[in-house]
Amino acid sequence: RKEARAQGGLLRGREFLMKDLYSFHLDEEDLENFYLKIWKAYNNVYKRVGLKTLVAEAGGGDFTKQYTHEFQVLNSAGEDTVHYCNKCEFAQNKEVFKIENHKDCKGEILNAKAIEVGNIFRLGTRYSDAFNLKVKLESGQESKVVMGSYGIGITRIIATLVEEYSDERGIIWPKSVAPYKAHFINLRKNKDKEFKKFVTLYEKLNKDADEILFDDRADKSAGEKFAESDILGIPLRVVCGEKTGSKLEIKERGNQKLKLVSYKEIEKNLAS
Repeated sequence: RKEARAQGGLLRGREFLMKDLYSFHLDEEDLENFYLKIWKAYNNVYKRVGLKTLVAEAGGGDFTKQYTHEFQVLNSAGEDTVHYCNKCEFAQNKEVFKIENHKDCKGEILNAKAIEVGNIFRLGTRYSDAFNLKVKLESGQESKVVMGSYGIGITRIIATLVEEYSDERGIIWPKSVAPYKAHFINLRKNKDKEFKKFVTLYEKLNKDADEILFDDRADKSAGEKFAESDILGIPLRVVCGEKTGSKLEIKERGNQKLKLVSYKEIEKNLAS
């Protein structure tokens, strides 16, 4: 798209991937029931990928006069400012915030920068009126169609995960969304018995799905391989080298603790 405010790396770029959904209903009650189902489904999506969201009321802009709802992740890299209660579920975008809307709760209202990762709209008959979209009922009468609109920013989720899960070394992907389960790194200079065992394990685990990244480059030092592994952020690093003997060295991304384990233990953990 011709984005006039391209900024923040992947957060607002000229290219984006979106999951869009539109619903069509005979009346407001049916729309409301479906709206709440999507609300719940979206919350489940964000929870499963590892994002904690606030559902904030927001204005409808040119789309609707009703409140819309934004799924916001509190993060200093965000473009929005959200006012929210530290005890109840009250949350509003700064653009529509009114303190008097916070009722029946003694919690404190806080505000913070946030990243919008999705939204849901009750469109009403705005667009069905514009297109003269009607449906004929069993009675023979015509009825206006009531609409809803819903969207999840897929590339926005990826960018938000990077903002939420990273350190000075690079990305730390949550296991639920990591591009690979493990990063295999070979440090053995000779293709000996242990190297062949390592390759065999990789091929076995990767037989049905491409879930292991294998680094057997001969022109890179151990330090370079480890640094690049940290940047990529794959959850588990598995190293085969002269110092590991007949075992493998593993390290979880984001944890500096190293551990030597058997081939069988690696296979058991990654095959599950």
